Amino acid sequence: MKCHRTAIYSGLSHFAPAAMKKATSLILSVILILSLSGCIDAFVEGFKEGYNEGYNAAAKDSDSISASLSTTIAEDAPVTEKVTVESVVDGDTIWVLDEDHNRLKIRIIGVDAPETPKADHEGEPYAEEAQAFAEQCLDGQVIYLERDVSDTDQYDRTLRYVWLDKPTDNDSSTFERLNFSALLVRGGYASVVVYGDDDKYYDALKTLENSAKTDQLGMWMD
Repeated sequence: MKCHRTAIYSGLSHFAPAAMKKATSLILSVILILSLSGCIDAFVEGFKEGYNEGYNAAAKDSDSISASLSTTIAEDAPVTEKVTVESVVDGDTIWVLDEDHNRLKIRIIGVDAPETPKADHEGEPYAEEAQAFAEQCLDGQVIYLERDVSDTDQYDRTLRYVWLDKPTDNDSSTFERLNFSALLVRGGYASVVVYGDDDKYYDALKTLENSAKTDQLGMWMD
């Protein structure tokens, strides 16, 4: 907490000189009495002890927090590759740079977002919202890519799941919070689709899609 010294000094300036003189005399008298009785020394020592105890407790709490944040990665955690998002094409396609500065076009698997307008066709309903959501979550961010079975598709796009942070385990809570396919589907920004054998998260995604339909979210609004 900051001490607002200006306000204190401003308040004191409103006292009349006589009142200030009386107040000063009273304060000096109290200090003199405390000094004679040894109370000041006891007060100072007590303050030091309390301060040290508080400091040690705070340091202990800080150590506990640091230990809790250094979580280990479970054996079944998804294996991922760290990249940086360069740009968002649409709700399910992005450009990234890997750690060797290779530029890759990523088709996010497990989902199909509405198509944005192109030169040869009009955009699909809710395409702009899906793209805006992808930009909000991914554009310029460090993300983690996970491969399923296939490496690329017929358009030479790299096929990957996208994680907003490095997953440390493989439970449903982690999946729903950090897997971008899950976020797209649960928000009604994309539908679930399987191409080839890339179906690792199909069941989990279908469950989220059903919830989005029930709640009439995004593209599932009536």
